[in-house]
Amino acid sequence: MAALNAEAGPSSPHEIRITNHGKINNWVSFALEHLQKYEDRPLVLHTLPAPKANTPATGEQTATAVAEKKAGSGLHPSMATIPRLVSVVEIIKREYLKTLDPALAESGSLSGLHQYNEVGDLAEAGYEESEGSGRAEQDRQESLARALQGRNHVQQKKIAFMRVTLARKQIPALAAHGATYQSPAVRKLNKNVRARLRKKKAKEAGAAAVTDSNASNSSGG
Repeated sequence: MAALNAEAGPSSPHEIRITNHGKINNWVSFALEHLQKYEDRPLVLHTLPAPKANTPATGEQTATAVAEKKAGSGLHPSMATIPRLVSVVEIIKREYLKTLDPALAESGSLSGLHQYNEVGDLAEAGYEESEGSGRAEQDRQESLARALQGRNHVQQKKIAFMRVTLARKQIPALAAHGATYQSPAVRKLNKNVRARLRKKKAKEAGAAAVTDSNASNSSGG
C-alpha cells in the first residue's frame, strides 16, 4: 500500500474523508476547484477513520460517530461508505470533463483525470477499532476460549477501506506500489463543435492580423 503524505505542500495530495453524513455537492465542488487550481497536487478521497485526538470527544464528534454507525446498517463506516466513495469519484470525473475548455482540444477529444484505486485492511494499515472496541475485545476473548477448548477456529474479522487518488498527471509510484490504475475518460467533440472552434480560431487570427496592421500603420505615420 502506498504511503501518502498528508502534509500540505505544492505537490502533496489533499485528502477528503468520505462519510455517510457529508454532502456530496460540497465534496464535488471542492474537488473541482482543487483540481482546476493545482495541476501537480493530487486529490485523495478515502473511507479511513478520522484521526484520533488526544482530547475527549465533543458532543458533535460523538453524534457524528453514532450517525455513521446507524447509516452503515451495522457495517463499519470504513466499509459502509465505499459505495458512496465510488459514486463521488464518478461524479467528480464527469463534472471535471465539463469544465474543460473545448478550445484546448487538439484531436477532437478532451482528456479527464487519472485514477488510482487502493483497497486495504484497517488492521494491516495500523488502525484500531474505535467504536464498540470493548465489545470487539470481548468477542475475541470468547472466540479464543472456544478455540482453546477445541470447539471451533478463531474467526478473523477484517475491515476493509478504500482510497482513490485523482490527478491531472500520472503518478507511476502509486501503480508501482499496487494501486489499480484507470486511464482518463475522454470527452469526444463532434464535427460541428470542431468546425466552430476552427472558425473561431480563424476569426481571432484575422482580428489579430488587422490589429497588427493598424498598429504598424500608426507607427509608420
